[in-house]
Amino acid sequence: MKDKKIILIVILVLILITAGTAWWYLSSREEASGNTFTLVANGTEKEVEISGLKLTDFSGTTVNGKGDKKDVSGKGIKLADVIGTTDYSEVTVTADDAYSASVKKEEIDRAWIQVEDDSAKLIVFEDENSKRNVKNVVRIEVK
Repeated sequence: MKDKKIILIVILVLILITAGTAWWYLSSREEASGNTFTLVANGTEKEVEISGLKLTDFSGTTVNGKGDKKDVSGKGIKLADVIGTTDYSEVTVTADDAYSASVKKEEIDRAWIQVEDDSAKLIVFEDENSKRNVKNVVRIEVK
């Protein structure tokens, strides 16, 4: 009987730890209001409305982890145009689930922000692996 009580206490403690960790993670997630994302450059943060971006048609090829190629086309804006003339060495793009990917300065011309249904997605063409295709972008940080 005593072993059952100890097991029950351990299970309850683990449940509390899991609940606390989930609460902490969800409360720390980056969220943008509506159809916006936060642009961080030169130490300042600015909300950018996705619907206000000047979009153009684009197309290119991405590659997944298995080496399969996929043609992608749509409307979007080059990442370089989003960050403007800010001096940088890399740009980190973060999704609403805290997933992030970085784009180095020398590959910025291959990076696009695709816009669909007032949602932004990072696409890096000619990438060896499409892990940097970040959906539901909420933050772009220029470093």
